[in-house]
Amino acid sequence: MGFFNILEKNYKINLNNQQKEAVTHTRGPALVLAGPGSGKTTVIVSRTAYLILELKIKSENILTMTFNKAAAIEMEKRFNNIFSGISDKKVHFSTFHSFCNSVVKDYEKMQGKYLSRIEGDEESKNNKRLILKEIYKNINGSQINDDELEGLINDIGVIKNKMIKNLQEFNTNIKNFSQIYKSYESYKRENLLMDFDDMLTFAYAILQRYPNILKRYTGKYTFIQVDEGQDLSKIQFEILKLLVGSEEKNIFLVADDDQSIYGFRGAEPEYILSMEKQFNGCSFYYLSNNYRSTANIVEISSSFIKNNTERYDKKHSTCNEYKHDPFIVKTKDQSVQYNFIVDKVKEHLRENNSTVALLYRNNISSIPLAEALDRNGINFNVKQNKVFFFNHWVVQDILAFLKFSQDQTDIDSFWRIYYKMNRYISKAMLEYALNVGYKNSIIDGILKNNDLETYRKMTLLNVKSEFKKLSKKKPFDALNYIEKDFNYFEYVKDYCDDTGLFYDYIYSLFGVLKVMALKCRKITDYLQRIEEVKELLENPTSGARLTMSTIHSSKGLEYDCVMMLDMVNSELPGESAIDLFKEENKAELLEEERRLFYVGITRAKEYLYLIYPNFRNGFREERTIFIDEILDCIKMKSLNDITEGMIVNHKHFGEGVIAAILEENKGSIIVEVDFNGIRRKFDLIMCLEKGILKI
Repeated sequence: MGFFNILEKNYKINLNNQQKEAVTHTRGPALVLAGPGSGKTTVIVSRTAYLILELKIKSENILTMTFNKAAAIEMEKRFNNIFSGISDKKVHFSTFHSFCNSVVKDYEKMQGKYLSRIEGDEESKNNKRLILKEIYKNINGSQINDDELEGLINDIGVIKNKMIKNLQEFNTNIKNFSQIYKSYESYKRENLLMDFDDMLTFAYAILQRYPNILKRYTGKYTFIQVDEGQDLSKIQFEILKLLVGSEEKNIFLVADDDQSIYGFRGAEPEYILSMEKQFNGCSFYYLSNNYRSTANIVEISSSFIKNNTERYDKKHSTCNEYKHDPFIVKTKDQSVQYNFIVDKVKEHLRENNSTVALLYRNNISSIPLAEALDRNGINFNVKQNKVFFFNHWVVQDILAFLKFSQDQTDIDSFWRIYYKMNRYISKAMLEYALNVGYKNSIIDGILKNNDLETYRKMTLLNVKSEFKKLSKKKPFDALNYIEKDFNYFEYVKDYCDDTGLFYDYIYSLFGVLKVMALKCRKITDYLQRIEEVKELLENPTSGARLTMSTIHSSKGLEYDCVMMLDMVNSELPGESAIDLFKEENKAELLEEERRLFYVGITRAKEYLYLIYPNFRNGFREERTIFIDEILDCIKMKSLNDITEGMIVNHKHFGEGVIAAILEENKGSIIVEVDFNGIRRKFDLIMCLEKGILKI
């Protein structure tokens, strides 16, 4: 009995012809281009079994690597559940970093010297965030905020992953980045520390410099498989080339260049796009059948991604039936957008076992969304949510204004804002109040100073009165007062100009606060609601059928219904990607953003909603250019299906039948339509675009 018969009979795995070709690849390099929902994990575990059962390869000689721990665990679990008992020893499923860590351990054992691993626990002294905070403060003389810290950590990772030597050529917004980077590296060397990114750089250096260690691994792992190959960074690819050796090069790389979305971490699709150059005699296999999505979504997404030029040309297909084209939804503003989402989520969750995902470009979108869902009693879980919103200095400032309005003895709140509201209150004045004391208001303490000029006393009395008035306002009106009367954002603009921070991003945080304020009647209720939403995002509901996620974190997952929200140009692809393309004809960033959008739409099994608000934060927004491209794909799909005898509906003439297709030129199709015996000719494309005709 052949292997595939055994696979089907004993293990209930029925592969299609493309999958079988990939599974039976034996020796030499191979690239498997696996489209969304094409069963790539099934191919990897089946090929592993094929190597063991058919080629008699020892299980300990097979190494399968992927990029995150959850994926490695899932793949190993799946293999063991299906093929338990086919080998005495375990097949090694690992993340790249875990494998590299084992290389470093071998080196440490050989040298008799050991490095401490930098930990994620903020209470540990060997914590990356705390170390970098201290270095930043020492060099720049100021505290680094959470957003900047994340940017700094990411930039250090990019340097390591791209193997960048000249720090001066690296583009970053971090002040004195080169000095900070060198100080951090020195600190680690002096204290015998190694962080997450060092696992890659150290392992690469060890494998290069110590042939005996490299030989141990090339001798042990004679067959190497890599999942999610499109996520390879330069250093990971160089490590792979060392591991496959100079002989057979038995590397089996499964990837989808159309899903390469981690350029900001140093991943580059060019390594799989140049596989033929990198590995002579590389075999190519295509997994193009999508088992996940409806025919509508498969055809439209496949057509959409062809707008990218730096990719392998391929056509995806499916045996699934046609159902719904993507729903394009325009709402007046963000608040109406959330109302629409809440209603649709309720509708889809009423279907038994239906799963729903709400996807967004940036984590900030999750905050008002979580508030709206919770207010409507809808449980949800959050996929890898990293929200620094509540700790952001601007949010803390705004909350300090509100807290001080409720309690004018709140020294911590006033200390944050006294110099940020254009009222000419000095640090010396505040310190005077602290020394002499106060009862009802800190401002009363300042007024005890007899040396104050009369106009300053009047200003302070006005400030006291302003905060009293502020305390009685509705939260939304109070936020407007902070912005327009206290002129808080004049301070923010000046600060952004001095530090290089993006003002538009900072102001978008304020927009989130305003959206959340709409449903609250009192400031005390609003402050409490902020804390509730923070708690909600930190402790979401486990097991809920509704998931909130960034598009990045949704990769590899699937849902019955996907709703992508805030689909405007400023979010996706972002103004910088559009400007680079328009002004400098640089398409790399725009193409990665298009791939990200593609990842989002291909998570959907049946229903796909693309939602965009016409206004955000009071400013008009343009829907993402990717929606226009999707509409073009839908239109072309419809036109390809045009046949004589098809029923159409005209805005004025009513229902008719296409009697003849008279002419097909580029950009136009002339049809003759019969309306109860009266025939009329139309430019079909123009009439469809203007909504005059509907098919």
